[in-house]
Amino acid sequence: MSRPAGFEFNFRRVAHGTGERLDRFLAASLEGVSRKKIKQALDGGRIFVEGQVARRAGQILHGGERIEGTLLLSEPLPSPQVSWVFRDADLLAVAKPAGLASHPAHPGQDSALGQVCALLDGSGASPVLLHRLDRDTSGLLLFALHEESNQSLYRQFFERRVEKSYLALVEGRPPASFSADGCLKSGVCGRTVVDSGGQDAHTDFATLAYGSGAALVEARPRTGRTHQIRVHLAAQGFPLLGDALYGGALFFKTVRSHLAIPRHLLHAYRLRFQHPRTGEPLMLECPPPPDFSPVLSLLDNCPINL
Repeated sequence: MSRPAGFEFNFRRVAHGTGERLDRFLAASLEGVSRKKIKQALDGGRIFVEGQVARRAGQILHGGERIEGTLLLSEPLPSPQVSWVFRDADLLAVAKPAGLASHPAHPGQDSALGQVCALLDGSGASPVLLHRLDRDTSGLLLFALHEESNQSLYRQFFERRVEKSYLALVEGRPPASFSADGCLKSGVCGRTVVDSGGQDAHTDFATLAYGSGAALVEARPRTGRTHQIRVHLAAQGFPLLGDALYGGALFFKTVRSHLAIPRHLLHAYRLRFQHPRTGEPLMLECPPPPDFSPVLSLLDNCPINL
């Protein structure tokens, strides 16, 4: 049976021997997958050994390591597209899908900013991206549409007057409410680490619903550090489902089977701020996408409806 364009194969393996190269082990254990595809996945940061991003094909295995990853087995699908949530003469809010960068990391890369600029081309607006989401985090992104609104909204973000709320599906059974503090700094292989020499970071959490081995948590970051919510949840012992970079499971065990988790399940759900022209309070919401649904359906008394 032919696979659709952009078919992604998620895998989990345990190394069985010592002294074997990572790429050779994967080529031998993943039937029909070429070493070229494995090299592409390594270069793209999509293979993890014991939860750490692996980039060297020649990494030597010691035996018993947990190896997980995602392989793209055919040509990629077109980039997912943003959708409008709110627009007036001063600002624009869009729903960014998972898998789309907020801002291009290199020339030619598709991004939410690029899509917004293309959609507004000829309108006279000059969209400015005010904050960012990780590539695999879905949800609300806010743009100023002219210089005056940019100055007002930038000031609100800088002074931490914009209230941000995220929905997170996590492992374990967190308390009803908890907070996380800890200075954060850049680590190796794209990770953010807790370090006393880093920047201060604070996140408040409230648990909204529980299930067997998982929970829905609302995260309210008071600062805006890279990977802040992901790192704080992992440090508290409740990593995001699907967040292999910080120890989250790529599969969730249900009564009948193991549910594959396609990405880290974090969604920017709500923004509260003052309208840049009128000064009136404005609250914007964006419901989580369908990939939240399989886990949400397993939770008791879940308050979020898709």
